[in-house]
Amino acid sequence: MSDSTFLTEFVVLDVTEGRAVHTLRLERPFSVYSQSLDSIITVPEGFEFDGESIPLFIQWIVKPFGQSRRGACVHDYLYRFAGYDNALGNRIPITRAEADAVYCELIQAKGLPRWRATMRWSVLRLVGWAAWNSNRKLGL
Repeated sequence: MSDSTFLTEFVVLDVTEGRAVHTLRLERPFSVYSQSLDSIITVPEGFEFDGESIPLFIQWIVKPFGQSRRGACVHDYLYRFAGYDNALGNRIPITRAEADAVYCELIQAKGLPRWRATMRWSVLRLVGWAAWNSNRKLGL
């Protein structure tokens, strides 16, 4: 994997001030190519996400840090909407496992060693169901 996975520049603004949760906002659309989905995913300008929301009780093993913000952005988008729009504007539904695989793929493309990416992916598989189910209940 290489930087060719990242098709557009990743431009975010930290808009956390006055909010209870760390929040980043995309200032431009962000497009990536996912090998696991064999598709381009574009996260729209204005999308807000919280980076890596790793539960406190697990942060002693897996600390959140900046190298994985791109993967976290795309992952949060996929979790929130359980899919993405393809180049033709058609909604492509995905599973939670597929969203987690995209995250792992993107953080490795950004340079995280495979073992570290696998640790992060494992945490997602253990605790990500709560966020996935919460978004489904909201009808997103």
